[in-house]
Amino acid sequence: MKRTTGFVTFILARRSQMLDFATFYPTPPHLISKIIAKIKGYPKKVLEPSGGKGDLIEGLQGSKLHHKFDISVIEIEKDLRAILRSKGCKVIDHDFLAYSGPDKFDLIIANPPFDQGEKHLLKAINIMYRGQIIFLLNAETIRNPYTNTRKELARQLDELGAEIEFIENGFMDAERKTAVEVALINIKIERQIEDDLFVNADDTAAQSNHTVGDKYELTTGKHVSELVAEYNQVVDLCTNTIVDYYKNFRKVGKYIGLNKAAKECSYSSSDLTGMVQDHVNDMLKEVRRDFWRKTLELKEVKNRMTEKKQNEFEHIINTRCEMDFTENNIRTFILNLIDGYEQTLMDAVLEIFDRFTIRHCFDDNLYTKNIHYFNGWKTNKAFKVGKKVIIPIYASYGNPFVGWHGWELDYKAARTLQDIDIVMNYFDGMQNYLSIADAIKEAFKLGQTSSINSTYFKITTHKKGTIHLTFLDDNILRRFNVAACKGKGWLPNGYGKKRYGDLLPDERATADSFEGEESYEENVNQPLFSIKPSTLQIAA
Repeated sequence: MKRTTGFVTFILARRSQMLDFATFYPTPPHLISKIIAKIKGYPKKVLEPSGGKGDLIEGLQGSKLHHKFDISVIEIEKDLRAILRSKGCKVIDHDFLAYSGPDKFDLIIANPPFDQGEKHLLKAINIMYRGQIIFLLNAETIRNPYTNTRKELARQLDELGAEIEFIENGFMDAERKTAVEVALINIKIERQIEDDLFVNADDTAAQSNHTVGDKYELTTGKHVSELVAEYNQVVDLCTNTIVDYYKNFRKVGKYIGLNKAAKECSYSSSDLTGMVQDHVNDMLKEVRRDFWRKTLELKEVKNRMTEKKQNEFEHIINTRCEMDFTENNIRTFILNLIDGYEQTLMDAVLEIFDRFTIRHCFDDNLYTKNIHYFNGWKTNKAFKVGKKVIIPIYASYGNPFVGWHGWELDYKAARTLQDIDIVMNYFDGMQNYLSIADAIKEAFKLGQTSSINSTYFKITTHKKGTIHLTFLDDNILRRFNVAACKGKGWLPNGYGKKRYGDLLPDERATADSFEGEESYEENVNQPLFSIKPSTLQIAA
């Protein structure tokens, strides 16, 4: 299990606070050993629906059961989820009782909250098709079935022939001590898919007269609820296709392969249940990854990110594709983006600021033309972007502005220019705009290569691969420079928040050098960004 040492150290420093969670009782080592000792066979796909800080998972992974586990985790407390992720755990949801994922697990092990134990165990029984369930419960849940939920659990445990072991003082030597007696529940659910799938099967089949039609809807522009509905439809269709195939596997498996099924599976295999579950789980991973990627395509998200940020979020989606694709999880994902959106804006501004100044300048001449020095906060090396900037633009191949048919804009150059517009749009209330790339494309059609106007710039292109951009809005230029220079630490943190007369002498000296008293006073308390993070919220 991977560990991020610094983060784990920080979180564990808050252990006393975490232990204040009313129902959080970390599983002690001797009970973890008892749970592991109950495991039979070679389960591959495991669920821990009350992950805590990962004690039970670590115990399982460090056990002497010599095979690899694919472990999924659910945990309701945000801080504990952070710990689990820092340890490399695959967190797929946050509320087990609300979990609706279609995954098929071979083993479910848990030490659920004592006051919710019967509900958690009933949920585990409900989602387990075939496999083993091992739970720690408060013994009173079993000994005193006075509620309807407990009565239902008692009935199901009896029908399933559950093994129940009562353990006194099980948590007396635990990290969080309690004298409560616990019950170790061990359930083995045996079910064969043949029992369900081969009912009424006969040796002959009527000639097919079904017609096949396309059933596809575009996702672009859909709301979250529509995305989830489409996802569920795809999962149902794929699952039903897999199940229908295996209903007749013994007859058709030799001739028709379900992707790799015909090559990988033995035709004489009697374990069709295992084959179905493996293929369903593989399918779910691919469908989830695809649909999580569609959230990145939502225009409310994608149009606000530079190429670098889109790549970062694509990586996040790939690492979180085990998360079930539900409305709640999508909104949680988007809200997490919103929580960090101010830093996302600042990172993007700094990226373009560096592009305009030092990062891509291939000679000192461009560098000196683009910037104006000022006496920065506690430094004399500060500079800001001037009204006119000259930057090199690179193409995927050849010249960025000249193609086979004359003046043409290369697609890689267009993508680079798009990042500039995205950042400038942060300071413009996120209104519609004519981009640099679109303005250039239209001008090239008319044979125009200079004095091209987009929403934010006057543009001139050169065959040598440079582009001249002149800011058309002095206020956007000023706020862009303030944001970038604050991000660089060249302006005080509170710059622009206090009246000029209230500034300390060294703050006033910085303001004088950066823009002067008159400009500073005119812009006191003006927000840097016109966009508010809430505009990224996705409609229900």
